[in-house]
Amino acid sequence: MAMIVDAFATQLVKRLTKVIEEKAIMVLGVKNELQELQRKMERITCVLKDADRRRIQDETVKLWVNELKDWMYDAEDIIDLCMIQGMGLLQDDHNSPAESSTTASTRVRCCNFSMLSCVRSVPFRYEIADKIKNLNVKLEKISKDKDNFNFIISSKSSDDAYVMNDASYRQSSFLPESDIVGWDIIDATNSLVELLVSQHQQKCRLFGIVGMGGIGKTTLAQLIYNDSKINDDFVLHSWICVSKFYTSRTDLLKELIRNVGGTSGEATTTAELQKILCDVLYGKSLFVVLDDVWDADVWINLIKIPVERTTTKCRVVITTRDRNTAIKMGAIHIHNVNKLPLNFGWELLCKKVFTNNDESEIRRMKDIGMKIVEKCDGLPLAIKVIAGVLITTEQK
Repeated sequence: MAMIVDAFATQLVKRLTKVIEEKAIMVLGVKNELQELQRKMERITCVLKDADRRRIQDETVKLWVNELKDWMYDAEDIIDLCMIQGMGLLQDDHNSPAESSTTASTRVRCCNFSMLSCVRSVPFRYEIADKIKNLNVKLEKISKDKDNFNFIISSKSSDDAYVMNDASYRQSSFLPESDIVGWDIIDATNSLVELLVSQHQQKCRLFGIVGMGGIGKTTLAQLIYNDSKINDDFVLHSWICVSKFYTSRTDLLKELIRNVGGTSGEATTTAELQKILCDVLYGKSLFVVLDDVWDADVWINLIKIPVERTTTKCRVVITTRDRNTAIKMGAIHIHNVNKLPLNFGWELLCKKVFTNNDESEIRRMKDIGMKIVEKCDGLPLAIKVIAGVLITTEQK
């Protein structure tokens, strides 16, 4: 269940980020209160992966996760209430009697809205602000309680660390066929593969795949990595998962050396390992995927120089949440991954849950299934996580 909380927590933070800038929130005057919720939630989301690992054997962690889940349902209700009340005030303002241009230009205004709507917002604001305040108090307690568990924080950075440490969260180049739905990802794969294998005078070229967490960047990269044209066009291939949850720079280099058929021997320093990498790559073509990149330095100051000096041709695909990271790394082409449309989200859920293709069962579950998919907001990862929970629940 915590993995659902992880997926929904990400969605809640995203929703808060979006609604904070809505006019309905502005006129209601609760932007600061919602921003406080957003900040606290962002601090909590980075421990949910570890909480998921530990909740199975630790009942106290399970209780903490359930408390957070209940809080999130309350937060969703408050956001809905804010939008309903705020939109009502905006509609009242819009329907107020027409004014002359002179009157309108001199009318006292409040936060770019009429004084009338601001006055009307006062009782609503006090009521809703009080509800949000109570939510903040509860979330503060939940946040303090998490410190008792010493969770591993999966989103903190380090100057000397890149490679993901926990194998259970590493993404590999292997791609289950059931993860592929929709035409967009197939079209994107074909177009990017053509760009990657095309002849170009520039020896080393980097391509970026950008999108929010869980949207399918890694799945697209896996399709590209396993394409027959890529396998035929390059002598050496390497897939490396780079993340904020990692070990060290030297481990990254050792993994790259190992992936392309070399051995790092007794080398322990970055300089020694870069020299070995140069020797292994010399005179060969290389295709490499750097998955889940957070810091451009992993390419610029660690891998780029050995690769550019020694390969006959190199193509690099990176996946990242941050477009600026791809730009800093020198990406010559950036592909933005869009959310799954509702129908393809339902198709993905069916592939994961109804493995026997029972048409009658699929029809029976479609209404509730579509609601689940809609709640996942077009994120394939959230759909797959919930599918796993549904399967486990059914087996029990």
